[in-house]
Amino acid sequence: MKSITVTRVLVIRFSSMGDVILTSPVVRALHALLEGEVEVHFLTKSAFAAAVQGLSGVKRVWTIDRTTAEVEEEMQAQGFHYVVDLHANARSAFLKRGLRKGEGRTFDLTVDKRSLDKIWLVRTGWDRLAGQHVVERYLDTLRPFGSALAALESRGDDGRLSLPHVEVTPSKSRKKVALALGAAHTGKSIPEAHWETIVAGVLEAGHVVHLVGGPEEAEMGQRLSAKHQSAALVNGAGELSWPETFSAMASADVLIVGDTGAMHAGAALQVPMVVVWGCTSPALGMGPWRAHPDTVQLEPEQPERSRPCSRLGDRCRHRTPCIHRVSPQRILGAVGDIFS
Repeated sequence: MKSITVTRVLVIRFSSMGDVILTSPVVRALHALLEGEVEVHFLTKSAFAAAVQGLSGVKRVWTIDRTTAEVEEEMQAQGFHYVVDLHANARSAFLKRGLRKGEGRTFDLTVDKRSLDKIWLVRTGWDRLAGQHVVERYLDTLRPFGSALAALESRGDDGRLSLPHVEVTPSKSRKKVALALGAAHTGKSIPEAHWETIVAGVLEAGHVVHLVGGPEEAEMGQRLSAKHQSAALVNGAGELSWPETFSAMASADVLIVGDTGAMHAGAALQVPMVVVWGCTSPALGMGPWRAHPDTVQLEPEQPERSRPCSRLGDRCRHRTPCIHRVSPQRILGAVGDIFS
């Protein structure tokens, strides 16, 4: 009986939730590019495993809490043929070196993060990224195997983002608007005063409001609920797991969101979105990838010069923060445009 050769590939992306979601086309591209049986493993931090646990094409999800030493010895016995490093930091470099001591020979493919080009864009306004999206950079990592996008298209795959199976609650007669509160950095976080106006406007229009967010947004969700006290307002901020949050967003007719992991989840779920930009910019290559065609992106009103202010949204160079210069009225108007 002829033995079956299995090609084992390890994909590494430790964080964050949005970045892990953005790797999903890479998993499918590996199956499209490599011949024979392909076994894709994925390594991430425990907090973000929900984005890949059960994802089609992933054989096993490995998780760490602090260091790769937690899994290195067991991984060495797997005999990975390739390591696709989509994080490209010291931690992933140490792991790649350790895996070369395991069974067989591991060949590494590491993403070009184009960090210098992003620094040039922030500091000088000189855009050398030429509109290249981070998903394209991830897929370019597989160039030694061929064209990833072409391989996906040959299978009828348009390269969209994907998530593990998400339960969708049947829609009611009233439209539902999900509000993704909070962000990792203040320069990307829609202010609470804006949310108060948005909640009032959505409720006044006769729609249902569903608040989502992590534990850090729990108190804001409680304050918004207490202020409006409406049966049409559902507060899930700080109450839902990631799979439950994905379900809440998938069941919405519109998602209002900043430059966060929830935006990339919304793109994967093909929910029409109103994306609000602050100190970051789509020019950095982190905009919604192949999102629903009705998605609207709102960038700050004047001054346009000197944006983006930072790569991560942790600094703003303007007296009035960029995120404050997207008014609640513009956001509500975009919701109305989508519904019309």
